[in-house]
Amino acid sequence: MLRIMYRLPFLWIGALFFLLVQPAPCNATMISVELVWNFSQAGWVQIDILKGDYQLKFENTTCKFPAGSDLQVGWGGWTPVLRINHDEFQVASESVIEIKGLKPGSLRVKTPEGSVSCYRGDLQLNWQEGRWRLINRVDSEDYLKGVVPIEMSNEWAKGGLEALKAQAVAARTYLVRQTEGGKRMITDSPDIHQAYAGMSVEGAASKAIEATRGEIVVDSQTKAPIDALYSSHNGGYAEDAKNVWGNPDIHNVAHPDPYSQGIGGAVNHWRFIVSASQLGSAFGVGPVQRVKLDKYPSGRVKSVEIEDEFGQTAIIKGKKFVQAFYPFGQPIRREAFLGSLFEAEFVSSSPERSGQGYSSGMDSSDYAGWLKYFTSYQEDQGPLLSRIISSSLGTAANPQPFGVFIFEGRGWGHGVGMSQWGAYQMAQLGFNYQDILGYYYKRVLVSKG
Repeated sequence: MLRIMYRLPFLWIGALFFLLVQPAPCNATMISVELVWNFSQAGWVQIDILKGDYQLKFENTTCKFPAGSDLQVGWGGWTPVLRINHDEFQVASESVIEIKGLKPGSLRVKTPEGSVSCYRGDLQLNWQEGRWRLINRVDSEDYLKGVVPIEMSNEWAKGGLEALKAQAVAARTYLVRQTEGGKRMITDSPDIHQAYAGMSVEGAASKAIEATRGEIVVDSQTKAPIDALYSSHNGGYAEDAKNVWGNPDIHNVAHPDPYSQGIGGAVNHWRFIVSASQLGSAFGVGPVQRVKLDKYPSGRVKSVEIEDEFGQTAIIKGKKFVQAFYPFGQPIRREAFLGSLFEAEFVSSSPERSGQGYSSGMDSSDYAGWLKYFTSYQEDQGPLLSRIISSSLGTAANPQPFGVFIFEGRGWGHGVGMSQWGAYQMAQLGFNYQDILGYYYKRVLVSKG
C-alpha cells in the first residue's frame, strides 16, 4: 500500500511533464571511446575482423582488411612493431594505426593476458609511452548497446524492461553531457565514465535502446541536458550531489527511496568484520577501541573518528574510509565493505564480554548466530573471534585480545541520482521509464524524438 500511495500523485505529475512537453530529439553521432578498462596497459594486442569490410591504414599504406584478417601489434626494444595476417613483423615507424569500417561489421580485440572484447565501428591504435592506446570510434546508439547491459543486465528485460529503458535514457544523457562543446572522447571505465564492453554484452537490453532512441533527460526550464548520475543501489536513500562532489545540483537531491529496499541481495545489506588491530593499522594508529561516525541526513558517513587504546585519534573522510576496505577487483559479496551508508559496532574477543556495547539492527536470532560463531572454540586455537583479521583477509594463526568491529551497511556506489536496483523494482511494480526517471531526477523532462 505504501508503494501505491507513492505512485498515485506522481503519475499525474509525470503525465504533465513527460507527455505534453516534447523538446527537440538528441540525434545519434559518432563518438570515440578510449578502451582503458581492460586494455589500459596493452603492450601486445591482436585484432581480428569478424564481420564486414574494413580498411587498414598505417604510415603511408592503405590496404583492404576484410573479414578473416588479423593484425598483431607489440613492441621490441621499446620500438612498436606490427604483423598483418601472420606475415613477418615490421617496425611501425609511425605511432598511429587505423582500422576503418567500409561496411558495418565487427572486430575482436584480445591480449596475451586473456582480455577479449568485440566491438562495432572503427579502431585506432596509438603507440604512447611503451603501450598501445586503443580508441573505438562508434555510433552513439551502438555505444549504448554496450553500456546498458553491463550497467544493468540483459536478464532484467524479462520483468524490468522499463528499468532498462530508464538506464538507456540516463546513459544517453550522461554521454551527451560528457561530449558537450565538441568533445567526442570518453573512456569505457566505470571508475571514470560509464562501463562499456562493446558487442560482447549486447543482448535483450538493445530493445530498450531502440525504444528510447534519441531521448535524454533535460532541465524542465532550460531544456539543457542534466547530469544524469546513477549508481547500483542507494541503500534506501538517494544522496545529495553536493555531499559527494561538493557542488549542489537541483536535479540530484537527497530523498528516501523505498523502491531500493529489500532488493539487490548482497548490495542491499552487507556486513564487514575487521579486528581492532587491523582497523587501527589501516590508518596509522594502534588497536581501535572507539569509532564515532559523522553522518549526512541520508545516513551516509561524512567522516569517521577512531580512537586507539592509547588515546590517539584520527579522523578519516567517509570516502577514504570505504576505499581502505573496498573489494577492488573482487566479486561482490555480502561479506564486503561496499559503501558509505553504514553503522559501526564493537564486539569483544572475550566470550563473557561479547556483545557489550553492541546495538546492531540485527534481530536477536541473527545476532545470536553470529555470537555463537564468534565465541566458539576450536581445539588448541581459542575463540574464532579473537583470530579474525577481517572479512577479506580471513583469520590469523595467533589470537588478539582487542576485539573486532562489525560494519553493517546498505547499498553500493555513491547513491546519487538513479538507483539501478530501485529502478528495477519500480519496473516490476508497473512503473514506466518516464515514471522512474521522474522519481529519481527532479525538475526534469524527457526530450522526445
